[in-house]
Amino acid sequence: MIQRRDVLGAALFAGLAGATSVGAIGFRRAQRAVPPGGDVVLTALPPQLGAWRLQPSRADMVDPIELDAAFAAALDMYDRIVERDYVAPALPRIMLSIVYKRELRQEDRFHWPEFCYATQGFKVRRLAPLALPDGPVVTRFLGDRFGRNELVGYFMRIGDALPAGSLAVRAALFRQSLALRLPDGVMVRASFLTDELDTDDPAAADAVLASFFEKLLADAGRPLLKMLIGDALRSA
Repeated sequence: MIQRRDVLGAALFAGLAGATSVGAIGFRRAQRAVPPGGDVVLTALPPQLGAWRLQPSRADMVDPIELDAAFAAALDMYDRIVERDYVAPALPRIMLSIVYKRELRQEDRFHWPEFCYATQGFKVRRLAPLALPDGPVVTRFLGDRFGRNELVGYFMRIGDALPAGSLAVRAALFRQSLALRLPDGVMVRASFLTDELDTDDPAAADAVLASFFEKLLADAGRPLLKMLIGDALRSA
């Protein structure tokens, strides 16, 4: 059975399968073209991220759910989906998911993780940007279902842009279209259960989430870092 992590990772790009006009696709490929198989670097995630160490995947945080046909089909749209669990003493287990698409064409609609959580019965709260020092802006929210609180954060790369928010994403895709480029894209998502913390302070939970993303970017080798955030940190 496909697990919830697969759905929530893939659903972000369910409407992002494309950002460029038909004319652009026929004219030339993106300047940042990734050859088939070039995204295999995403599977070479560091075994140690600060205090967190890679752990073989186990049961998901919430029981797997039955999928409708639309979600199941969405999983086939992506070139790579990677899931990893990281554990650390006295810190919550982090579930990391990465979704990659080699070519983004004209969008149909957007499926943001916060909306996907809501459709699965979560109450979504505290939706806000979480800035990383010298890093991308992470979109953060808290999902609450049956008393289980999951803090979620994600960021996206489209080509070499790191847009945060639906308007910025649309603008990035539009600029790619005007430039006659066909970009690749990646979404990096991490989450954990807040009841695994020894405090109820939301700021402390945010700090843990931010720390994990910072360690991921700091410890990633150059090929992986380029795949995650592109050639330059700049907002779209």
